[in-house]
Order: sequence, then C-alpha cells, then structure tokens
Amino acid sequence: MVSQTIDVLKNELPLVQELVVLPEDVVTGLVLVDIINGFCTVGAGNLAPREPNTQISRTISESVRLARLFCDKKLPVMAFLDSHHPDKPEDPYPPHCIQGTDESNLVP
Repeated sequence: MVSQTIDVLKNELPLVQELVVLPEDVVTGLVLVDIINGFCTVGAGNLAPREPNTQISRTISESVRLARLFCDKKLPVMAFLDSHHPDKPEDPYPPHCIQGTDESNLVP
C-alpha cells in the first residue's frame, strides 16, 4: 500500500534531483522548517513518530549537513519552530508543540 502511494506521488509530483552550487558572489540563506522534537523525535509528542523513521532521520542528517555548510561559509540560517499557546487549539490537530515544552525545540 505504501509503495503504491509513493508511486502515485512520484507520478503526480515529479521531482528532479540535481546538484545545487552556491555562487560565491551571491548571499544565499538556508531556511529550516519544523525540524523539531514534536515532529521528528520518537515519542516526543502527539504528532511525533511512534518508532524510528528512516525518512525523518535522513531529513535531519541532511538539514544538519546543510546548516553546517552554511555556517562554515558564514551564510544565514533561519529555523522556523512550531509553537502553540496551550489555550488555543489548532483543529483538527491534537495539542502539539506547546510553548515552553521540549516539543517545540530543535532536534538535538
């Protein structure tokens, strides 16, 4: 079932992977979105994975690699963190990434 879904997605959303070269004469920044415990760390919350997930692990590894590359080149890196007020539900999602909890922190 999963492989059929992935095949449909690949067909409907074709992506071409290619090498990206960052020109030295242009300032380029990196934006990381929701690489946080509440979405990426096993058991860290209602929307976190219940067991280890290779796709999430690869995403984190690649994000770390890119962030280090950008930092080494003194290029800007910005991270968006999902964070919610405990008294404001975000239907249809269960409570997640409540402000001040470890769920809304970047993964280690």
